[in-house]
Amino acid sequence: MFNFRRTFLTISLTLLSLAFAACGGSSTEPDPTPAATVEASASSASEAPQLAVALASTDLAVGENRVSFGVIQQGTGPIKNAEVQVQTFVITDAGLDGPKQTVTASFREWPGGSGGVYIAQLSFDQAGEWGLGILLTQSNGSLAPATTRVQVQEQSLTPAIGASAIRSENKTSKDVSDLEQLTTDTDPDPSMYSITIAEALDQNKPLVVTFSTPAYCQSATCGPQLGVVKDLKSSHSSDMNFLHIEVYDNPDEIQGDLTRGKISPTLTEWGLRTEPWTFVVDAEGLVQAKFEGFVGPEDLEPAIQAVLQ
Repeated sequence: MFNFRRTFLTISLTLLSLAFAACGGSSTEPDPTPAATVEASASSASEAPQLAVALASTDLAVGENRVSFGVIQQGTGPIKNAEVQVQTFVITDAGLDGPKQTVTASFREWPGGSGGVYIAQLSFDQAGEWGLGILLTQSNGSLAPATTRVQVQEQSLTPAIGASAIRSENKTSKDVSDLEQLTTDTDPDPSMYSITIAEALDQNKPLVVTFSTPAYCQSATCGPQLGVVKDLKSSHSSDMNFLHIEVYDNPDEIQGDLTRGKISPTLTEWGLRTEPWTFVVDAEGLVQAKFEGFVGPEDLEPAIQAVLQ
């Protein structure tokens, strides 16, 4: 009988060991942009295509993490809707310790079919360098492996799950003469700019706060992300607050030239280095879910329901 787990473990250990050796066993700083590439070729699996992993998560820390990544095949591009398994390994001076965890990743397509990412819920029990072994089942049933290395921090840069939400005194519609000074959304919902995050927390109601710049998003998912939040707001606005924080503090002054843009101090307070981000906060003011990158209603709605119970 074919032993999938043993085969996966053997391939993952081989590729991760090659990657580890190629880098001389030294730690590297994580790339602050949401793009990391595989450090070892999958060519050691003779029949398998060469795959690369594009990591979209930039804030991994000890504990539970929603890890998103793309899988790219050399010569053909991103692979969508495949069966993907992920294993985690601790990289030590002596080699690899693991696998620590084996999970199935789910593919989440972006709006308009422009792309998408795989999502895996991974738990890291210590800080340091970890390896991810990824095994993709192709349409013909054959297996294709890939690996990447990630840096896990002791503490998250953004508010951690279970931590208090930041009581930001962000600008609101009371501080400006026009909503164009607060958002690049072409059809803004005024109620999403009417109070500060601190004021929302003082109401002792659950809160969804999304950080994005619809007009200038690097991933082109900020507008769709805000659209998802606005749609969910229409169903839940009587029970909780929904706020949008624009990435740029002076959106009306940019006029298509991002060199004029000033990052909102609220993003700095929340430790955000990418966009979009969406947080779900309970009535006690504690962060119960957070999503880096685009999150669709299939994942955001359950998080909202959890804080409304």
